[in-house]
Amino acid sequence: MIRYTNNNTPEPADEEAVAGDPLITKAGGLGDTKEATEQFRGADENDGDAGISSYQNNTILVMYAEDDVTKKNTANNVTLSFEATDSPRRSAEEALLEASSVIPSDAVKVKQYTADEGRDVVQYESKLLAERLKGYYDFAETLDPESKPGTFIVILKHDDKGTFSVVVGAGNNP
Repeated sequence: MIRYTNNNTPEPADEEAVAGDPLITKAGGLGDTKEATEQFRGADENDGDAGISSYQNNTILVMYAEDDVTKKNTANNVTLSFEATDSPRRSAEEALLEASSVIPSDAVKVKQYTADEGRDVVQYESKLLAERLKGYYDFAETLDPESKPGTFIVILKHDDKGTFSVVVGAGNNP
């Protein structure tokens, strides 16, 4: 496991058990509970009414929702905001490496494509995420019978200077 310090640098974490549900990512991200994420990222920097959680000086923004089936308050959207760091632009490779800490550890890349001029998308599948967000995927299947449980996307937002943000979200719609 990786634990992040206040200056956003990873350091090895003790092999202590995380209270509640185990992480399905390396350091708190998509499909992880708020409690487990805060074990690694620290306390939410926003107040409880904000609707979005903020960690590490607004460099990581997370939206949580209670899953209808699992009844767990889990992350269904994670944004890495490089503009809020000392390195506001990253290469696509660097951005994907950063994103690897917030995607499920069993993720398998399905495809990669360009959504539009400023967004590239990588689609993945994860059995761990399908289990953690079962209610989300059950509902998505009623809307689109061809949707596959555990599908999620990583959107690289960029301009001519590089990637400035990564959005990781459940589903397949950028």
